[in-house]
Amino acid sequence: MSRPLRVVVCGTLFGQVYLSAFKTHFPGFELAGIIARGSERSQRLAAEYQVPLYEQVSQLPDDIDIACVVVRSAIVGGAGSELTKQLLSRGIHVLQEHPVYQRDVAECLKLARQNNCCYSVNTHYPNVPAVRQFTDYLQQAMQHQQPLFIEATCGVQVICGLLDILGRALGKFTPFAFGDAHHWDKQLLMQATSYPPYTTIQGVIMGIPLTLNLQNQLDPGDPDNHFHIMQRICVGLPSGNLLLVNTHGPVLWNSRFHIPRQRTTSGVREPLLPQQAAHYFKPPTAVSLYDCCPSLEQITNQHWPEAIRHALRQFAIQMERPDPRMAQYLLTMASVWKTLMSKVGNPESLHVPDPVPPQPEISEFLKQQEDVHYV
Repeated sequence: MSRPLRVVVCGTLFGQVYLSAFKTHFPGFELAGIIARGSERSQRLAAEYQVPLYEQVSQLPDDIDIACVVVRSAIVGGAGSELTKQLLSRGIHVLQEHPVYQRDVAECLKLARQNNCCYSVNTHYPNVPAVRQFTDYLQQAMQHQQPLFIEATCGVQVICGLLDILGRALGKFTPFAFGDAHHWDKQLLMQATSYPPYTTIQGVIMGIPLTLNLQNQLDPGDPDNHFHIMQRICVGLPSGNLLLVNTHGPVLWNSRFHIPRQRTTSGVREPLLPQQAAHYFKPPTAVSLYDCCPSLEQITNQHWPEAIRHALRQFAIQMERPDPRMAQYLLTMASVWKTLMSKVGNPESLHVPDPVPPQPEISEFLKQQEDVHYV
């Protein structure tokens, strides 16, 4: 029986999500250490997981198989890409957390080839349960019909993840292109009671018309929070549309609303009776494909750790059976991101208060509505 793959996690901020994958038994993988600067948090986590804390790549033993680099890359002023290159130079397979510049992706892929190891970028969100269900259904649907449009909304922090979701679900990105960002008319802005959070961009991905609403805003004091909608994707098909309501669900199928008609002898188009077109009238107009609505606690304690485990399993397959198409996919994804962001520019900097609880409180509202009948 082969030994488990020995994994080190580099970084202990979002790196805690990667570490959480090892809180429960993870067959085939073993946490072998943490690479960090030696902060109090890093020392505490190393003690909690009972693994060594390393401050330099040079300190790593020779039996490390995989490094998960969860340190901000050069895009946001971090040293993640340099750390990745050091690890690849030692022949260690690297899974790097997004976002990563296209030139850094190219350099890391080259280093990986030179040192007989694998490199990939993990955007995390394609691996959460709701998105995997969304992707699986769309891939099967596309065996029978081609998408007509894509409508998407997300925060700039997770745009790489949204692009990766689309790339995986559709199978590729090309051909892709984006038009100039739509800016609000000054007269409209003067009448708006709040500043519009979204920048709208039109484009094509895999040739499919795309309308993207991007919240290109960041709070410098809390850059990982404050998106109004994390990731929402609607893909239109001839039979209906597939909707990922938000990153963690639910996923809905909505049939196209269509009242069938036939032309009478007098030339008038009259509606068919339900028994004449049962396939239109009988099925529900919406079906939940993934109806789990997890709490934040469930997301952070269950869904995210499992997403990391799934990413590592997929990466291990790539290590064992390298697919040359993956390198091109990563380069194209980075190019799509670069092209898109060149159209919208740098994020707007603003300070945002923490969200408040819903009012009325949802359970109280539902209780009030128990005796209300809308139909």
